[in-house]
Amino acid sequence: MSEQGHKPELRDARTIRAYLDELALTKSPVQITLGHADPAPFETTLENIAATTLSVTTTPPLELGQTVHLSFLLDNRWFTTFMKVEATGVFSLPTCVSPGERRAHPRASFNRNETDEVFAVERISGTIPGGRTVLGKVQDLGMEGIRIVLDEVAALSGPDRPLRRGDTFTFISVSNLPHTPTICCSGTVAHVTPGPLETLTAGIHLAGIGPGDLRNIERILTRRVPATFGQAFPGRKLKTDVADRPGAPTATKVKAKAPEVVERPPEPPPPEPPKIDRKHLTPVMRLRKLGRKILFLSSDPQTPALAGALREDGFKHTFVAGTPAEAEALARQHRFDLVLVDLKVGGYWGQGLVAALRGRGLLVTAPVILVAEFRNELARDAAQALGALHIHERRQGYDELAPILNGIMLVEHTAGQP
Repeated sequence: MSEQGHKPELRDARTIRAYLDELALTKSPVQITLGHADPAPFETTLENIAATTLSVTTTPPLELGQTVHLSFLLDNRWFTTFMKVEATGVFSLPTCVSPGERRAHPRASFNRNETDEVFAVERISGTIPGGRTVLGKVQDLGMEGIRIVLDEVAALSGPDRPLRRGDTFTFISVSNLPHTPTICCSGTVAHVTPGPLETLTAGIHLAGIGPGDLRNIERILTRRVPATFGQAFPGRKLKTDVADRPGAPTATKVKAKAPEVVERPPEPPPPEPPKIDRKHLTPVMRLRKLGRKILFLSSDPQTPALAGALREDGFKHTFVAGTPAEAEALARQHRFDLVLVDLKVGGYWGQGLVAALRGRGLLVTAPVILVAEFRNELARDAAQALGALHIHERRQGYDELAPILNGIMLVEHTAGQP
């Protein structure tokens, strides 16, 4: 490491191993780069920690014997180290770790996310809270107490008073701790000190913790690394290699894995719309379809697809209107043989729009089909008001509508058919 120009903060093998065990246990992301200036680090997670090697879940293609740069975030600080490529996805165990930048924003030193929350109420009379409430984020946690970053101190009753040493809170809730249910207890303020970015931190001695909550706190502290890297967590347990335990089997080397490179899978091509079979249509029927004019009153985003299916099936003169003005303009230009109308058209009720057009002498003789999402009571009332011949559910697609259209618009094809 000294040859690379870095002064390592730690060379203790047991503490470094505890760090790596923590990263593997919590599946925290680590970054692998070919150097400090690598613009595109490869992010992966640690999978297995052996006596002299470690493996990762995924890895970029690397040459054997190559030295790579490993970075990870733990206890609110970036750490960096170097590893040697032993095989595909297998690296040598680091021998020293260098410190990186410390994050300016306070974070829970035992969790990478910031979802944990502390809520405290000063006193409770029966079921009525009183006094002050405190809201904050966890910064440190121990068996005796907790240190939080204060977000809010509000008065429920009485004058506003700042938080001081010795203030007692009847109810304290610590939620969203890692792999732990909410901890409920009481506590007393031990100190209030200024923190970074003009924030305040408060230490609270916890009291009245149940045995189940105590075991949960012990589990959290056991999963953490030794106190040589943080501000708190005294007396935490160290993780040791399985091979160091009495009677353990002889450790074996980690086998090389096939390279597994993360790549974005190609997007599947969009499905082709189904082709409508028109072989059964006679020339007279095709000509009759071509001569029919259909007006579609709709502002639904799925309407262009349904109108396209109409044109594909031979109804070439299909027009779409999404506003009352467009509907009136088209109705004055053409004599339509059929009107398809949505339940709602551009914020207007479809039956009201058709009634207004008929009041102006437009679309008086054109039959109507109502298009709705569901055949419910509202759709049936609208169809009755319109005098609609049919209610078409949009989710059924055009294949269900085609026989209805043929029955309405091609009923005269039998006369003179060759």
